[in-house]
Amino acid sequence: MSQLAPTLSSGFVNAFLDAAEVAPEKRDPLLSQAGVPSSLLQDDAARVTEDQFATLYRLLTVKLDDELPNLLSHPLRSGAMKLAGLSVIDAPTIEVVLNRFSRFQRLIIHDFEMHFVRGAELSVLAIKEPESGRRCKTMGIVMILKVVHGLTSWLVGREVPLVRLDFAFARPAYADEFQNLFPGPVFFDQPCSRLVLESRQMNLRVQRNAGDLRQFMSRLPRDWMFVRMKERLASHQIREHLLRHGMEKAHVEQVAKALNVSVRTLSRRLEDENTVFQTVKDEVRRDIAIDRLTNSAAPISTIAAELGFGDASSFHRAFRTWTGMTPSAYRQAADEQRPASI
Repeated sequence: MSQLAPTLSSGFVNAFLDAAEVAPEKRDPLLSQAGVPSSLLQDDAARVTEDQFATLYRLLTVKLDDELPNLLSHPLRSGAMKLAGLSVIDAPTIEVVLNRFSRFQRLIIHDFEMHFVRGAELSVLAIKEPESGRRCKTMGIVMILKVVHGLTSWLVGREVPLVRLDFAFARPAYADEFQNLFPGPVFFDQPCSRLVLESRQMNLRVQRNAGDLRQFMSRLPRDWMFVRMKERLASHQIREHLLRHGMEKAHVEQVAKALNVSVRTLSRRLEDENTVFQTVKDEVRRDIAIDRLTNSAAPISTIAAELGFGDASSFHRAFRTWTGMTPSAYRQAADEQRPASI
């Protein structure tokens, strides 16, 4: 259970489909192929699994022959990601990876310029948009920075922590999802969009080879979009603990003791991440519930007990709050649209 993947809000998925310019009347076939019940996207509180989103993304890239589907002013044709990977696979360190990627980007993407600078304490990879003319799509900026960070993390075999992540646009409605996509605090309405890293991370060695790159390409976008990390935010450490030990040890005092910190320290770290213990706990409960409802035939009463609810009715109320649907309705919707093989 400890490897249970995070889910994404349907609000994020809707924003992605909007940015990809998929007309509403053309969404149902794509969603069906990806195993996403179209009814889920009618409520921004509903959740979509990692597998479902990765499949949806891949279907769009193939359909449009665009590896950042309609997120830029021109298509990023099939093979662009492979060329990007080949340009950095033999790099010795993260510093060389980011230098090469920023130069490679300027050859294939014309919506903005990407620059990398290493400083004594901090290193920055920044996106400079043109001062006039068409502005980049918000989702396009999110995804290109996720590509950079995800590819870099994959190359060194762990998710590289961020000092901060800045975006030049206003906070979008789906911004809460960034805590599952980026390991660091996020700020909006900044002068430019950028990744800020500790310069000591620049010496991390690349661990991958050409054979690994072939597997990476076959799994696109999974390994750059969803990276498993060893250096975790406090919220991710709590998530991992709860998934490993279950809800029997889900009290903040027990979790803090297991993580070798005081309750006060843990609470302060969570505050720095703009969250609280109960929110993280509820998110874990929600994701376990979704996984159990869609991938098992366990009775709802059993799932409720596993998640630490005193009775099924309490679980029903909580699940409706999380997703906008009852557990039985959610399970039925998932059963009606199972993923098609592609």
